Amino acid sequence: MLSDTIHARPSHNGRIRVAEQGERLINHFKHLADNRRVMTWDEVEAFISSNPTEFPIAPIGVIREVWERNPTIFWRIGAEDCERPGLYAQLPLNTMGASYLLSGRFSGLSPDPACIARPDEAPAAIYLWLAYMPRRWGTSLPAIAAILEETGPEAVPLFSRGATEHSSRLHDAMEFRVANTIYPNAPEWLRVILPERLIAPRSPVLSVKMVRNMEDMAQIYAIRGATYLAEQFCLVTEEFDGNDFCSTQFIGYVDGDPAGCIRLRYFAGFVKIERLAVRREYRKSRLAFKLAREAVAFARRKGYTVGYGHSREDLVPFWRMFGARLMEDRPPFHFADMAYREIVFDLGDLANDAIHLGVDPYVSIRPEGEWDRMGPLELSNLRPSREQLIKQHTKTIRGTVNA
Repeated sequence: MLSDTIHARPSHNGRIRVAEQGERLINHFKHLADNRRVMTWDEVEAFISSNPTEFPIAPIGVIREVWERNPTIFWRIGAEDCERPGLYAQLPLNTMGASYLLSGRFSGLSPDPACIARPDEAPAAIYLWLAYMPRRWGTSLPAIAAILEETGPEAVPLFSRGATEHSSRLHDAMEFRVANTIYPNAPEWLRVILPERLIAPRSPVLSVKMVRNMEDMAQIYAIRGATYLAEQFCLVTEEFDGNDFCSTQFIGYVDGDPAGCIRLRYFAGFVKIERLAVRREYRKSRLAFKLAREAVAFARRKGYTVGYGHSREDLVPFWRMFGARLMEDRPPFHFADMAYREIVFDLGDLANDAIHLGVDPYVSIRPEGEWDRMGPLELSNLRPSREQLIKQHTKTIRGTVNA
């Protein structure tokens, strides 16, 4: 039997970390854990059709398509002689399904069968689709816990949605967490419980790159619009000050999502570090620190030993971690209705690898920031000679080809 095959599968998923009260119930009624079995399609159809208003999960045709994709989705909870058994349905999501769920594109009312993991596939996540336990929630928990242990070969999170007031209270009692406190892009309605053996979600991958094209600039504008314009109520002309195309800008990413930026402008004897912004949903990450470190390292490579900036008074301690100090002889000043202080960065002695007069001439014609690898003009020496074309088509002064 299919159910016998499933029950024989070794458990690797780990217990779901439910509330203390739920743990007590699971332990107290653990002798009822075997009161479960996979339902046939006829049983599923009869159960759902008997009272469709109680089970508004999806049209029966959609349910059939999902069941055909994975017949282990629906479970009967209760002893065989039970007059009113419970129904538990979960969707084992593959990688695509988990991605759709965490981005808000997944619909429990019309799940795409392609998002469902097949019985022989390891799910990336489990979505609690329906739990109907008439007057037996406590005694049903051991069976549900056993199902969760058996139907996933690896530790995966359990997601759900409180569609009704009653189910929302149950979610709170079971200590489901708001998913976007762990997965930043998850929709507001999504809830999650992590298995005991699931290591806490990995630290986000942070990366920084230099802005080099208009697509990157569009992302910079979006980030600064979402921070300075939306949160400090700046005018557009105040934030976008005409200096964006005469500066070096960096964009930071959290797990590939454009999340922060910083800007450098150059003056005789010092570099100005400015326009650091991180989107609100990513401020618990370390992206601001990574952006500041990248900017300082880049300025030192450019040959600067002194930096300058304008810091909000409350953010001066942040900049001190990067060598900044207050200009004590300079009073606070205001713009855009906020108080600022002038700060000076001690960037250290001239970097050993700083760009300076006398370095290899090719260094100065390489792409900005990529000074340690050959650029397009060096690679031109490896191409077939264009000397005859140059002589034919290039104007010269006193017989010398223009540089």
